[in-house]
Amino acid sequence: MNNARYLRELDFARADFYERTGLYREICSQGSGVVQGAATIRYRRFLKPLTIYKITSKIIYWDERTIFMEHRFVTPNDGFIRAIAICRQKLLDCSAETVMGTLVDRGVKQNGNIESGVTQITHVRPELPPDVARWLESNEISSAILRQSSAPTVNTITTTMTTTTTTTTTAASSIC
Repeated sequence: MNNARYLRELDFARADFYERTGLYREICSQGSGVVQGAATIRYRRFLKPLTIYKITSKIIYWDERTIFMEHRFVTPNDGFIRAIAICRQKLLDCSAETVMGTLVDRGVKQNGNIESGVTQITHVRPELPPDVARWLESNEISSAILRQSSAPTVNTITTTMTTTTTTTTTAASSIC
């Protein structure tokens, strides 16, 4: 499987996760939407064509506007994690904290694990994983560099190279 295919499969896995958990439905009920903000993937071992694999998905962290998901490509016959991806899902015009709190409440109530008026699961977000913290730091550094390079300066001269290709077609006429 090539690297573009992994990311394509993650799109399907996220859609499935959103549907199964009610996450997308909850985001929409709050008048919002969600977009892929960033992704990183680490390939550990090649997946040969026609290899059976599964993708496991889970929410690993959230902040006020973003939900972070981890996806693992696992081969069931040996349990080996072939690739692991971290994805940043940006919520538009709503609070990730509110969305996650609602989902936690709904999950607790649906599973019957709540006494009248007593919430057994607090709305405490998980601790930011160290690898995600470093990835976010790397993204911030990259963004700062891009902001600096896109800002016009007086002392910088930018040269743009243009290549023009001319194609000549010769038409042959046949005489019958």
